[in-house]
Amino acid sequence: MSRLLVSALFRILKKIVLWLFMLCMFVYGMYSASNIASEARAGFVLDGCLFEYLPLMGLVSAIFTSLFIGSEYSDGTIRNKLVVGHSRMWIYLANLIVCSIASILISLAYTAGVFVIGNMKGGELATETGVIFLCMIGSLWVSVTYTSIMTLLAILNSNKASNVVVSMILALVLLISGTFIHQRLGEPKVYDNYVSVNEMGIPTQIEQLPNPQYIDGTPRVILEILNDLLPSGQAIQLADAFDTEGMTDESIANASYRWMGYSSLITFLISGLGIALFRQKEIK
Repeated sequence: MSRLLVSALFRILKKIVLWLFMLCMFVYGMYSASNIASEARAGFVLDGCLFEYLPLMGLVSAIFTSLFIGSEYSDGTIRNKLVVGHSRMWIYLANLIVCSIASILISLAYTAGVFVIGNMKGGELATETGVIFLCMIGSLWVSVTYTSIMTLLAILNSNKASNVVVSMILALVLLISGTFIHQRLGEPKVYDNYVSVNEMGIPTQIEQLPNPQYIDGTPRVILEILNDLLPSGQAIQLADAFDTEGMTDESIANASYRWMGYSSLITFLISGLGIALFRQKEIK
């Protein structure tokens, strides 16, 4: 297993696409922090842009994992590993681990870009460091969960081009569904009081009205579970939990533990399924 990991890690570090993604994320982090800094007269808060990249990690993982594992097939690397006696389980896990490391490096490149601008322009964190650190660990788990899903797709499809397309479509479906669920759960239960003025200029006090779009009862419980379970739901919640003044949702600090539990469960189940299916796959 260690030899598989080391050889795969060396190959992945030689991939230009990895360094390109890291560079793009680093620049994106600098850009996000610079935007906030340009709107502030003095010191500015970094919290609002720390997790802005996270909803995009599904697409990043889809492209990178598909290209890397697709190359493993096209170059004959996976076939050669089987010929020399490596088990399919260890081959699968080695690819999952190195692709997860790549996703973590890409994520950290964004964070590094944010802190570079923060250090240059006097940015600071408004939220407690411990909470930020916990959320960052949770965000990395989201990236790993995305990678486990994309590894399953990539290792079962030896056609690199088609797998890139399929993985990107799945990433977009997850992103759109996560956004939809988050928006529906964010609907207020009632509309606030307001004053309406008619054509004659006479004001009328409008009482609070129930919001027909508000979801309650069992459907809400189901959506809340899905929102926490899906990596896209976790990503959107983290990105939306901070603004230029710090943390906007205090419950996020405790939710990180729950999210990491869900992410670990999904990663374990997806990986188990992937290993079982990979054992049945015919490799030419």
